[in-house]
Amino acid sequence: MEPDVTDHIIAPVPTPAPAFAPAPTTATAAVAAAAASAPVPSRPARLSRRRLLQGTAALGGVIAFGTAVSASSTPAFAATVSQPDIISTNDWGASAPQGSLPTLTRRPTHLVIHHTTHVNSDDFSVAAAEEVARLIQRNHMTNGWADTGQQFTIARGGQMLEGRHGSLDAVVDGTRFIEGAHAYGFNDQSVGIEVDGMYTNDVPTDAQWSSLVHLSAFICQRYGLDVDRIIAHRDVPGAQTLCCGDAFYGKLSALRDEVASALANGVDGGSGASGDYPTVRLGDEGDAVRRVQVTLDVIGHDPGAADGVFGPATEKALREYQSSLGTGVDGIAGPRTWGALATHHAAGSTVSSGDSGTEVEYLQRGLKASSGVDLATDGHFGDQTEAAVSAYQKARGLTVDGVAGGKTWAALKHAQ
Repeated sequence: MEPDVTDHIIAPVPTPAPAFAPAPTTATAAVAAAAASAPVPSRPARLSRRRLLQGTAALGGVIAFGTAVSASSTPAFAATVSQPDIISTNDWGASAPQGSLPTLTRRPTHLVIHHTTHVNSDDFSVAAAEEVARLIQRNHMTNGWADTGQQFTIARGGQMLEGRHGSLDAVVDGTRFIEGAHAYGFNDQSVGIEVDGMYTNDVPTDAQWSSLVHLSAFICQRYGLDVDRIIAHRDVPGAQTLCCGDAFYGKLSALRDEVASALANGVDGGSGASGDYPTVRLGDEGDAVRRVQVTLDVIGHDPGAADGVFGPATEKALREYQSSLGTGVDGIAGPRTWGALATHHAAGSTVSSGDSGTEVEYLQRGLKASSGVDLATDGHFGDQTEAAVSAYQKARGLTVDGVAGGKTWAALKHAQ
């Protein structure tokens, strides 16, 4: 049983809280004002989640906060922020939860940003990202939690990973969230993102920052959160912690500004990248190449470093992938190969007009990548998606019914 569904557990030896009072910010003041009338009961000494992540001394204690913060009115966003490429718990090899994970059938009121306080690794690979996710889950579950505490993690290489089981589907749905264990007294009000590393003096990598902006914008759009609801762990009412590190905390205002820009102008594609799917081949460089490399690595074909340079190792990995599909092997990521890469993680469930969720998102990406159709990747199967499916079916010689069933998925996933 997860103790209190909080980010702290009873400690055998009390750890004194540091004398820390963060300078007030707009976000801090807004949260604190909502909690001003809440009683603050005393609690036993507790072991910080920071200690669980790091395996060293806790950075600080907490004070309980027991009153819900009212939700902001849903803002109107001018553009679509597509679902980022998030490595699911299944794909990074998570263990099954040790207990129930409460699903709250309402939207969270805040997005809370953390850092793990791990050493700032120079290993930016997908393998390293997935190992960090497994390490965090092991530490949290060893200490009695049902699962990983936070809903999402961003690794040093910018990879975005689902933390707590069910969080990805919940945010895509946009009307519910999985209660986490990342911000004591505030878990039933917030979704948490852990950015891997220690950011007291350093700041996250460029790849982490780009992914954080994209993921935060996506969460804000799906849950109707205004950017002033993006706060650091230290801003949570009653929290006495240095999280997310002083250097990182100094960039929270810039994060809100960039998320606001993303909500106004839109973000498409995965990992904060452009939504275009240009043909790339040996000798090419750029973000499109990096996206191919990251996806190949995730699905088990090693392209070498995900450095955006299409070298011999990337070509070899792509040829191996194309061979596994049973399609033409040329070592070039063209429209049909892009379509297969974009839909690789889809379950292939039948979806049709009126459906919504992750499967529809994968379908839209696959259609956009393989056909070049101007299609919103918002996870909602509307008239535009139905028309795109019908056009794709006609072009591939399939029965034209506008429903993405087994044969349509097979054509997409096998680059036919």
